[in-house]
Amino acid sequence: MSLLVRTIHEPLLQFFLIGAAVFGLYALTADNSQEDLRGTIVVTEGRIQQLAEVFTKTWQRPPTDRELHGLIDAYVKEEVYYREALKLALDRDDTLIRRRMQQKMEFLTEPDEDLLVANDSGLQAFLDANKDQFRVEPRVAFEQVFINPKKGNEPASARAKQTLAALEASASGSMPSNLGDSTLLPAITPLSPLSGIARNFGETFAQKLTDLPEDDWAGPVESAFGLHLVRVTERINGYDPPLQEVRKSVEQKWRTQKRDDFQKQEYDRLRAKYDVVVTLSDDRAPEQKEPAR
Repeated sequence: MSLLVRTIHEPLLQFFLIGAAVFGLYALTADNSQEDLRGTIVVTEGRIQQLAEVFTKTWQRPPTDRELHGLIDAYVKEEVYYREALKLALDRDDTLIRRRMQQKMEFLTEPDEDLLVANDSGLQAFLDANKDQFRVEPRVAFEQVFINPKKGNEPASARAKQTLAALEASASGSMPSNLGDSTLLPAITPLSPLSGIARNFGETFAQKLTDLPEDDWAGPVESAFGLHLVRVTERINGYDPPLQEVRKSVEQKWRTQKRDDFQKQEYDRLRAKYDVVVTLSDDRAPEQKEPAR
């Protein structure tokens, strides 16, 4: 017995016993740990159906069995690399991934459809508060004769005056084909909104049309191209339309604003969870204004 006690107290034996215990514990846990690292990738029937549907929409036909197996293999490969990338924290500080995550969060914070259903009273109130967005702009139809300031021996203003006199003297106010200078601008413009006219002739020219008399030649009206003699043949003034005339457009913009307001509230709620500390160097810090006295 005394020999056994002395043997147990030998430092070398204790060292071997401790080592064996550690080795045994590692052996018991190593397989389980390795199994955890392997993980499991489950390709569900729903996922397979989704892969097949995307293929069908792209190629306008369902995939063959071989193609479907290829889609599944590609999905598994993507999942393997995705999980390994997460283990290496490759998703951090990647601008594209961060933006994609932001887009997904914004999608998740979309309001329920019942919050985007408008009634007439709500739409009318929105229309009244945003009349400028829905105002029907004036429309004008006109004829024009162009005077190119870079052509002719006389000043453009003098030639414009002579041409205007010839137009006024023409029978029934018709436009002689031999007057004016050649241009790619249309000689006759049908009834068009001022914004469309401004794209062709310029904003100043378009606004001037609202002041010209109808059915009489007038001018010259200046544009970025030169001088124009103009006869307004028809004009319809702008007006604020009733709701029934622009209901669809009003509803679209109302829904957009409701969605934006909802997402802003959701962001403010999430933002309140965080304290934001911005550190700037002295040369980039905003100017500090002295308080008013």
